Amino acid sequence: MFLTRVERSIEIKVPPEKVWPLHFWDRVPEWNDWVKEVRSTSKKRGVVGATYHVVAEGREYDVEITEIVEYERCAWRSTSGWTASGVTILERTDAGTKMTLRMDYTLPGIVDRLFARRAIEKNTEKALEKLKTILEK
Repeated sequence: MFLTRVERSIEIKVPPEKVWPLHFWDRVPEWNDWVKEVRSTSKKRGVVGATYHVVAEGREYDVEITEIVEYERCAWRSTSGWTASGVTILERTDAGTKMTLRMDYTLPGIVDRLFARRAIEKNTEKALEKLKTILEK
C-alpha cells in the first residue's frame, strides 16, 4: 500500500470563528457532497476522543478526533474502513480565514490509485468552494 497526501486550501471572507462550527464531522455533509451521512458514535462532540461513523460515496468508515486547537486546527484518524488521517487548519488572514484540508490515506488492493487521487482532489476542491459559498452569503 502507498501513502497518498491530498492538500487543498481556500480563502474564505469570514473569521475563523464562523468557519469553525462547520468543519466538524457532523456538519460536513452540508458542504461536502461526497459525504452522505455522519452519525456521532460517542457522547462527545468537538473534543479529542469524539467518534463518528461516516457514510461517503463508495465507502463507510469510522473516525476519531485526535487533536483540537480551537479556531485553529482539528485532526482526525480513521479507526475502520480504510487507513486515513487528516487535519483542518484555519489561519486568520486580513481577508478572513485561510482553510486548509489535508488528508493522508492508503487504498487497499488493486484500486486505481491515480483515478482515486484525482477524484479525491476534485471532491476536496468542490467541497471547499461550496463551504466558501455557504459562509460568504
